[in-house]
Amino acid sequence: MKIIAEAGINHNGELKLAKRLVNNSKEAGADIVKFQTFFGIERLKRYELTEYEFVELKRYCDLVGIDFMSTPHTLDVIDFVDELVNIHKVASPFLTNKEFLTRVADKHKPIILSVGSIKNKNGMATMKEIETALSWIPNADVTLMHCVSKYPCKYPHFERVEELKKFGKPVGVSDHSNKIILPKVPVIEKHIMLPDIECIDSHVSLYPKRFALMVKYSREGKYENICGFV
Repeated sequence: MKIIAEAGINHNGELKLAKRLVNNSKEAGADIVKFQTFFGIERLKRYELTEYEFVELKRYCDLVGIDFMSTPHTLDVIDFVDELVNIHKVASPFLTNKEFLTRVADKHKPIILSVGSIKNKNGMATMKEIETALSWIPNADVTLMHCVSKYPCKYPHFERVEELKKFGKPVGVSDHSNKIILPKVPVIEKHIMLPDIECIDSHVSLYPKRFALMVKYSREGKYENICGFV
């Protein structure tokens, strides 16, 4: 099982806070800490890190002993992100973007692909949308991530994990609630935040102690709450 601590932009654009999130993710038992990379998006300007800061963040992750990952938010940052990561994460809004998906697949690295949707009422991509996306990148090493694009997510719809297995790919869960989740899957992605800092994703994030509890229960195989939250 791989557990991804989604630090996202909970660092508020400050490298020192991003490093604290790295430390907390490592201490909580996560395998990977993931950020979000974008440059020049005006509405997100206050949450932006520079190229230099991302390089430093990758170096710091190596020093701490946790894998670094970051989600590219525009086509023009894919090449930069590729220099820093071993695995690419593609967010749900890009599932239906052929140019974006093929550009990432051309890097010939494993892809973690979220299959939520901000345009579909239930917050999930249709099976046809997923089928089409996979047809664009037939040779890619893809892990599908069940995701409900609602913030916060009130019901996890974990039953969809079994449905997604029809595509013949590993299926994980990317969760947008502020609850501890315990799905029986090979990859879990969950937001993490600092206990003393106000952040944009607080309504879908766990404090480090609760994140560590989720990691502990998941590693111990306590899946009795697979269809609900703890």
